[in-house]
Amino acid sequence: MSDLNALKKAAGERAANMIQTGMTVGLGTGSTATFMVARLAERIRTENLKVTAVSTSWSTTLQCRKEGIPLIELGEAKFLDMAIDGADEIDPARNLIKGRGAAHLLEKIVASMADVYIIIADSGKKVNKLGEKFAVPLEILPNAIGSVTYKVEKLGAKVSVRLGAPGKDGPVISDSGNLIADANFGPIADPAKLNFELNKIPGLLGHGLFIGMANKVIIAASEGLEEF
Repeated sequence: MSDLNALKKAAGERAANMIQTGMTVGLGTGSTATFMVARLAERIRTENLKVTAVSTSWSTTLQCRKEGIPLIELGEAKFLDMAIDGADEIDPARNLIKGRGAAHLLEKIVASMADVYIIIADSGKKVNKLGEKFAVPLEILPNAIGSVTYKVEKLGAKVSVRLGAPGKDGPVISDSGNLIADANFGPIADPAKLNFELNKIPGLLGHGLFIGMANKVIIAASEGLEEF
């Protein structure tokens, strides 16, 4: 295992160890979250931990099924005691950009349901300002692609529909059947204001700005785990 993966594993396991028996938990998506799910499964096997989980993506659902983690459908859950997920960018105020994996709409629903929302990531995800490294992912109702693109570009972004990997024709489609696009704003001076403006656009079903949602961030850094 590489040094980076070892650090991600440590962050994922730290978060999984915070889950208590009887909880209903949201399980996120991504490379660090994969280690978290594996550790949770181990605790269920070795500690007889009793939990119920909801998943934010098919990849996490398949891992949970393979590992024997009890799942319910997201629509069955009214609230979550805790949700644990990754992020693509994290600023000093724990604001996030998420959605490189195209699961940000479901991830935001899960985050909004949780009493405690924990982010796990490696140190490469830390930024001074959101937008330094990545565009803001969008999930768009297919019939609204033209109007949403126009309105988001009026806010200062360059919008591009995300295309599939080489060998796959056509655009990336979310698990909910919608188009995924990326809005490149560059460094974002006022993430809260942009969040407000994006939330007003009809047909834009979800975007990757997670503002004021994370309660704790666990960073896998070269010198060890950092929490804030």
